[in-house]
Amino acid sequence: MALTEQTKEDAPSPPRAASGPALVTMAAAITGGFLALLDTTIVNVSLHETTARFGSIGQVQWVVTTYLMALAATMPATGWLANRFGVRRVFAAAIFLFALGSAACAASQSLPELIAARGVAGAAAGVLTPVSTILLTSGVPREQLGRVQSLNGSVMLISPLLGPTIGGLLVGAGGWSAVYVVNVPLCAGLLFVTLRRVPKDPPRESAAKPLDVIGLVSSAACTVCTVLAVHEFSDHALEGRAAFLVPLALAVASGAVFVVRELRAAHPLLDVRLFAHRVYRTAAINIFCLGFVLYSPMMLIPLYFETARGETAVTTGLLMSTGGLGVVTAAWLCRVLMKRLGGGGTVLVGITLTMLATVPLTTLSSDTSYVLLCASLVVRGLGTGLTIVPAMTRAFQSIRPQSIPDASSQLNLIQRIGGTVALAVVTVVLEQAARQRHGLVPGAFAHSFTWVLGIYTVTLLPALALLLADRKEARAGAVHA
Repeated sequence: MALTEQTKEDAPSPPRAASGPALVTMAAAITGGFLALLDTTIVNVSLHETTARFGSIGQVQWVVTTYLMALAATMPATGWLANRFGVRRVFAAAIFLFALGSAACAASQSLPELIAARGVAGAAAGVLTPVSTILLTSGVPREQLGRVQSLNGSVMLISPLLGPTIGGLLVGAGGWSAVYVVNVPLCAGLLFVTLRRVPKDPPRESAAKPLDVIGLVSSAACTVCTVLAVHEFSDHALEGRAAFLVPLALAVASGAVFVVRELRAAHPLLDVRLFAHRVYRTAAINIFCLGFVLYSPMMLIPLYFETARGETAVTTGLLMSTGGLGVVTAAWLCRVLMKRLGGGGTVLVGITLTMLATVPLTTLSSDTSYVLLCASLVVRGLGTGLTIVPAMTRAFQSIRPQSIPDASSQLNLIQRIGGTVALAVVTVVLEQAARQRHGLVPGAFAHSFTWVLGIYTVTLLPALALLLADRKEARAGAVHA
């Protein structure tokens, strides 16, 4: 009974405006999140050119790692920033800082300069990603969250597919710096639209809460150490145990400090009590586990095309983009399935489709039909579109609108950490398979996808838990209707 009363008390309150955000505001929010996600994949394509300009791949890899660490460090502060300064202001500031960091990257004359500039861009992206979600969902009625998240999720899923193609074209036309230069005019246009067309934030009804410095420092330490530990694991597996275990231990210790602090602080940085809600907690677990569904193939499939089949980066990107057909279809189908099956049921359908699309990849060879591969990518795009979107939607639906800033930071961070862990595990599996088969031959990729298929089976468990949580919430609602 207590749980039911708490759920009813925390149910979303009526929105300020039934119409939700204006079309321009929605477009600006989705574009901001799209740019932050696209930047990662198009930059990865430029690493070969960057290595030729600045040094070894081991050193240049810090361009990616620093970006991830800065992103993870600033993301938890987004909720406080949005409450303190307003969503529109923080969104505009993040766009400006992202453009500044990108311009500094393009102008870098040495690797330390490039790494430092990437840290600035990563810090901006760490705020831009969740604040885009806050801007998008502000004032949206609970029953319309699925529609909005389907559109947003589709764009977010398409960006990694377009990244290799856009990155390849940019590097071919303007060299390694072109992947950074392109952000400047795009951010300038988005900043102009934001300042001119996005409505100003309404006056705050109460004074902003003070910044939880201890919470911010401990959360930043936890996320940065987690990224470092994952980075070391992907590079050396368990061979470099000290380099892996030390940051892992620091991540656990700082994470414990963060949780204790947030539970005791009068004004916590993030409301970790949201995890007391069963639906929210289960959806968050799904979002972490779905990192394997979303991100692991995004490394394996392009590498297969480029190394095992000898395709160029542009051709690889075009082949990968076929998955966008499935993602676009999922945007429509997701709303239909969520009405009939609920969030957990839709996630189960999505994982099942993704598993079916992965089966042909477990038998990859040097002459596997491109028609079969493209068909597999389309089905995979459909499946992944039916996983992360309903999980995110159910998480937002289970909490009050006032908690969306905290939830946005938490869920986006969980998704990024889950994806980082997934990439690390898949990297280790692929490297071991390549050593056994004396190179990145098709058999190494087939072996890796067999592992991925097994991991997908495990992700069915949290999806089933979300389905059960959905049904329990529906029964409780029917009893108290």
